[in-house]
Amino acid sequence: MTTEVKSWVRFVRWPAESKIREECRARRRLCLLVVEHGAPPPERIGLYEDWVRPPIVPEDLQARVSQLEARVVLNEKPVLDPAGILFFRDSSVTLSMLQCEILAPLIARYCQVVYRNELGKILEQCGASASSNAIDLHVLRLRRRLQPLGLTLRNVWGRGFTIEPNWQN
Repeated sequence: MTTEVKSWVRFVRWPAESKIREECRARRRLCLLVVEHGAPPPERIGLYEDWVRPPIVPEDLQARVSQLEARVVLNEKPVLDPAGILFFRDSSVTLSMLQCEILAPLIARYCQVVYRNELGKILEQCGASASSNAIDLHVLRLRRRLQPLGLTLRNVWGRGFTIEPNWQN
């Protein structure tokens, strides 16, 4: 039996569902192995997986899931090269120079908030309008460019924006 939590972590019984584990590894999908009673845990654990033994307290389970997500985020940061190409996982996209300027602080503070006024200052320095509507338009265009890479440019209401992996990819 396989179940999913929050749609990005797959629960897999170990060792009964070892083939599903291999599929998760091949797709670099987050996987939490549920080690069956009496079975030894796997000898090696990959970056995208962890294991637990049932029964597990819900709070402990959530902590394991959060830790697994954080481990992956720390090891999968997008890279913006000087030529204006953004690389993430196995994909890349070419950006305009203005998009690179806007994206640079978002990548430097990956998964953290970049304030709206910071993006406005970048637009001003590039000779573009720094109005609220202009910022929103540039963010909208960036969202569209980042989506195929599995990245989400999220609005942090009243503060600014953050760039994060899209866990559903």
